[in-house]
Amino acid sequence: MKKLISLVSSLLILFCAYAQNEIIEKEIRDLEEKQAQAIMKKDSATLRKIWARNFMVNSPRNNVLTGGQVEMVMAGLISYTSYTHDLEKILVTGNIVISMGSETVVPVMGSPKGGQTIKRRYTNIYQRENDRWILIARHANEICQ
Repeated sequence: MKKLISLVSSLLILFCAYAQNEIIEKEIRDLEEKQAQAIMKKDSATLRKIWARNFMVNSPRNNVLTGGQVEMVMAGLISYTSYTHDLEKILVTGNIVISMGSETVVPVMGSPKGGQTIKRRYTNIYQRENDRWILIARHANEICQ
């Protein structure tokens, strides 16, 4: 009987953890969509909610940036006429979530590679803070032709 209770308890815990991960994955998918829309609309209020104050990015321009990305969007340094993404995989581990996928951007004319279609791979790292997920780090790199 003890083995049966232990087995049922273990299955219940596993089911609850799986259900919780599904909820978190949906939250992250929604956040990534909000982020893409906010970048396109230059919505600084939304970006400040999603991106950590010390958000660190290993950027496709071959440099590492820590903070200041919202200001770059507002100044037009990060600006696209098109931005689509395909979130392929999410890993939930405690209060950290890692998402990976691909994205396609078309920078605005007048910026580096303006008007060109650029395909990239990305990794985003989120951390749970004050009952919400914030993006703390990102790596994006262009896919070589």
